[in-house]
Amino acid sequence: MAETTETLLKLFVEIAMVEHLARTRVDQGFEDGLTAGHFGLINHFVRTPDVSASIAALAWAFQEDETYTLAKAETLAERGYVALTRGITERDTLVMVTPEGRDAHEAALERLRPEFAQLVVEIAPEDIATTYRVLHDMRLTLDNLPDR
Repeated sequence: MAETTETLLKLFVEIAMVEHLARTRVDQGFEDGLTAGHFGLINHFVRTPDVSASIAALAWAFQEDETYTLAKAETLAERGYVALTRGITERDTLVMVTPEGRDAHEAALERLRPEFAQLVVEIAPEDIATTYRVLHDMRLTLDNLPDR
């Protein structure tokens, strides 16, 4: 059990390092000074069937403070990448990605594709697929743990 725990700790360190390096690349790939956090918000709508989501729901999904989530959404709205429908409270404000936001998302991915492609040159596609499945399962488990 101790060896498994040690390996798991090493895995999380590697995940954190990969996340940091990837986030830095995404920050450089997104135009207009937007960050990976902004990209993540748009990406949420691109990868899910959600047409819109409240600030409260998005903050929960990203495990962030609602004020921070609203600030990201407002920045994206200023650039026309999302539309905001104000609610009774800030947390009820609805966010919906616009066609311009989807285009910006695709443009950022297009700038990043050569770097992504290099991963499959260095790492076998089946290893990437296996890693994805394991990390996906880990994320689902973490998503479903009770709140502290």
